[in-house]
Amino acid sequence: MAGLLRAALVCLLAAWAGWAWAGEYDLNIPEAEKKPYELGGRVELRYLQHRLNQDSAVYKLNFYRGSPGAYVDEWRPLAEFRGNYRQGLLQVHFLTHHEYDQTYRGGEWVNKIYEAYATLKPTVNLALEGGKKSFQWGKGYAWNPAGFVNRPKDPDDPELNLEGFSFLGLDYIKSFTGGSLSNLALTALLLPVLDDWENTELGQSGDVNYALKLYLLWHNTDLDFIYFGGPNQPDSYGFDFAKNLAENFEVHGEVGLRRAVTRTVLDAAGQATVSQQDQLSYLLGVRYLNAVETTFILEYYHNGAGYDRGELDAFFAYQDWAFQRWLATGNASYMQRAETVTRPYYRQRNFGQDYLYLKITQKEPGDILYFNPWLALIVNLQDRSFNLQPGLTYTPVTNLELNFRVGIPIGPAGSEFGEKQDLFRPEFWVRRYF
Repeated sequence: MAGLLRAALVCLLAAWAGWAWAGEYDLNIPEAEKKPYELGGRVELRYLQHRLNQDSAVYKLNFYRGSPGAYVDEWRPLAEFRGNYRQGLLQVHFLTHHEYDQTYRGGEWVNKIYEAYATLKPTVNLALEGGKKSFQWGKGYAWNPAGFVNRPKDPDDPELNLEGFSFLGLDYIKSFTGGSLSNLALTALLLPVLDDWENTELGQSGDVNYALKLYLLWHNTDLDFIYFGGPNQPDSYGFDFAKNLAENFEVHGEVGLRRAVTRTVLDAAGQATVSQQDQLSYLLGVRYLNAVETTFILEYYHNGAGYDRGELDAFFAYQDWAFQRWLATGNASYMQRAETVTRPYYRQRNFGQDYLYLKITQKEPGDILYFNPWLALIVNLQDRSFNLQPGLTYTPVTNLELNFRVGIPIGPAGSEFGEKQDLFRPEFWVRRYF
């Protein structure tokens, strides 16, 4: 009887094992189907405290009607939402930007569509695009003198998303084997000005601007040849390059020539001289990563649209003269005119001619995980004024950043950074990606 029970148990175990093994091989777990869409974005809360330079020209220009005091607090809640949808040959992409700017004067929501465009790829080599897109032409980190269809970067935040331009475009890509030329790409764009709501910075309503870019990967060097023009745009020619000289060392550069550009120069009495000139801008930079994971970014930039030391001396002298006349007479027209005629200068984020940019980032010093301090420096090489920015980023958990930095503009009166509105500007922001 015991032998029979043992035999039955062996048969039962054998049957169960056979079923289990059969189940292992017969079980077909289908692959998770890839979703045709992707959604994501970020939310951010930023706090800034502006310690104001009440002797600066721009402070007097902005606050002659009423002083906000020695400092101003600013809060900036922000959200950006992005998405992609792919179906067959078609891909659709969008990026929206929503920001609330709160200062002592009040606050308002700013809601913008940064990008919304569709891409159709009828062949492997050809792509047709249309909509609104942010272009990133050029190889510079802080500036892009050849980026004629880019929005100007903020050198303090060169990696922020920027609003795009409405366009129709074509991309053709071709790869090669066995020669010094590995890849070729041709991009052609049409950028129309649509009434008063799209591309208004590019001309008058009805204008159609155009841009071409030829990309070559030649001898492992990235090369771009760029053209931009339009009915109310100067003919503009650009070139850029980037090459890795070693795994941890890269060199890059850009040059941009804009023909017959209108230029306004003010003298110390506020009289404007308007002329046309060809403006040549260029940039040369390097990136280097050392053995202890310190990253260095160094760039020299010549701004062909900028103003030299003598022109800036006259520019600041005129603003001081207008302010003194307003104090003496109470006639606000002096300051109102100064607000108007100084716009060509203040429209540029950096309106000097020669700059040096340096950023040093140290990854996890002292083995402090997810902690990255950095230091950034922008120097006006003609007047020797500069902006110093120490900062740090800490990522305690995935997709959450804590950031802190301090902006410290330094320079004498009459220099670019010595006349900045802020004497000292600490910032703290929390950023969450999803």
